[in-house]
Amino acid sequence: MKTYFFVILFFLQAAFIFSQDDKIHTFGEESTEAEYFFGFNLIPSGVGGLNHFVLIKPLANGEFNVIQITKERFINQAEGKQESLANPKNINFFEEFNIQNTLVVNDLWKLRYIDYPYFTMEKMDNGWSSNDSIPFLPTNAQMQILNKFGMTRLSDYIYGENAFQLLFKMTSDKWVKEYKESY
Repeated sequence: MKTYFFVILFFLQAAFIFSQDDKIHTFGEESTEAEYFFGFNLIPSGVGGLNHFVLIKPLANGEFNVIQITKERFINQAEGKQESLANPKNINFFEEFNIQNTLVVNDLWKLRYIDYPYFTMEKMDNGWSSNDSIPFLPTNAQMQILNKFGMTRLSDYIYGENAFQLLFKMTSDKWVKEYKESY
């Protein structure tokens, strides 16, 4: 009886592990051109993250096909370390856009908030939003800055080159200062 239990447990665990695999199996000629792009928005996710990280494919009708991924998968796939629909050539997009520290993605929340929005015992840096009247939204001037990266509403995804250009800008003290001072 114990043997059956362990065999069943083994197969259930194996099924779980393989169900988490990102491999896409296609037939015929494989394309090396990405149909998807890396992206994110500034809306908290349902699993406690402060942003949605996604693979996003613009469709001809103006809509998008969106696959939500974790922040860790976003980083690994964008570095070319993990197979990705958005990176079939395994390019390191962080290097390509001269982003020295991949953990800049941890600062995306600062674009939206004045203070870190979740309770934590850690001392957290202040956010970059300057909106004193609504401390969980960027000011109109800050939204105009984000608009240059493709975000007209907070729920919009910044994706493709725009996403990495924004991440690069976020590493510049000068750009952060300008963003913070945009009332």
